[in-house]
Amino acid sequence: MLFDGKEVRDNLLKELSKKYKKIKCGLTVIQVGDDFASNKYINQKRKLAEELGVNFELIKLEKTTTNKLCKLIDELNNKEECNGIILQLPIPKELDYEVIRNRIDPKKDIDGVNDQNIIKLIHGDNTALVPCTALGIMKILDYYKIPLEGMDVTIIGRSIHIGKALYSLLLNRNCTVTICHSKTKDLKKHTLNSDVVITSVGKADFITPDMVNKDVILIDVGFNFKDGHICGDVSSEVKDYKYLTPVPGGVGQMTVYSIYENLLNAERHQNVKKTKK
Repeated sequence: MLFDGKEVRDNLLKELSKKYKKIKCGLTVIQVGDDFASNKYINQKRKLAEELGVNFELIKLEKTTTNKLCKLIDELNNKEECNGIILQLPIPKELDYEVIRNRIDPKKDIDGVNDQNIIKLIHGDNTALVPCTALGIMKILDYYKIPLEGMDVTIIGRSIHIGKALYSLLLNRNCTVTICHSKTKDLKKHTLNSDVVITSVGKADFITPDMVNKDVILIDVGFNFKDGHICGDVSSEVKDYKYLTPVPGGVGQMTVYSIYENLLNAERHQNVKKTKK
């Protein structure tokens, strides 16, 4: 069976739209450079913002320095009309991503990459803003009522946005979680014995039929091009599985949705703090 990301998104969006009718919200996206894929993702974010009635602002910089970008973020941190800030990736290598991501106010960190949000996530604090792809994956699993407790999960990839975030989310849901990466010995041993395999490697045909069992739930976060077509990490030769998120039409549908769920939560927490003052 295929997990239909669009179906999940469309159904959850109905409830989210009702909530947005009651508030005013602003989202600012900062882009450095003119990456083709980034432009596409930004347009998706803008489109959904318009649909929800969110004030969407794009600040596009041809080039900048780490210091200048931090000063811009400081201004947005102090701007009351801005409830959320996203630094669109990728950014030029000369910019210090570690410094920049931690400059974003944790309360406005819609991508959930500030260390304060990561620490909250590890501790199971429900005020944490969760990286959007990881949150989207959890939404898909919950929508299809997957009984996660006690499951063995293998995550391939250890990025902050996906691997490490999912590790905490799934561990907090009482899964037994293994993170694999480029230095892992005998990857197949881990994947074959897993109830759930989540792959975010970025290599077409990375997951082959001999690596998974017929009852596995495959979450494919890969985004690759093969023979002129978009595909994930899971080979088209993999036919035996319990569930699979297709590419396209799977996790990607939920990533953009999750931005606006995070933005809504961010606005709520910001307003709570204002009320207490």
